[in-house]
Amino acid sequence: MAVILKRSATAFGGREGTITTPEKTLELTMAKPKEMDGDGKGTNPEELFAAGYASCFASSIEFLLHKAKKSYEDIHVKAEAVLKTDGDAGFKFALEIEVQIQGLDKDEQVRFTEQASQFCPFSKAVQGNVDIDINVL
Repeated sequence: MAVILKRSATAFGGREGTITTPEKTLELTMAKPKEMDGDGKGTNPEELFAAGYASCFASSIEFLLHKAKKSYEDIHVKAEAVLKTDGDAGFKFALEIEVQIQGLDKDEQVRFTEQASQFCPFSKAVQGNVDIDINVL
């Protein structure tokens, strides 16, 4: 396998710290969410996971549409990361995904969404470990 690119980010201090990239293209303040007795005045790993998944999945749909030379108006992917308890093993993620590909009929949206779920690197990375519920709008 050929390496296409590498990116890194460093977290300092956990849920109440910061995250930064070497290029300073990302500099975030972390905060415990209110559900975990925090003030919620920053981002958290769950939001970052949802953002990364949504953007990767949308990019995968975009790539597949381009490869198929299929015209479309816009792509919307909403990812909601759900943190659940996992017994003595700690915690576990689930994802609730909403997809809308404007400019395509429902059958085509479903087809490209299904293809993206097999193509997307994030989907492949979490396969078998994260429960994913995808809803095409």
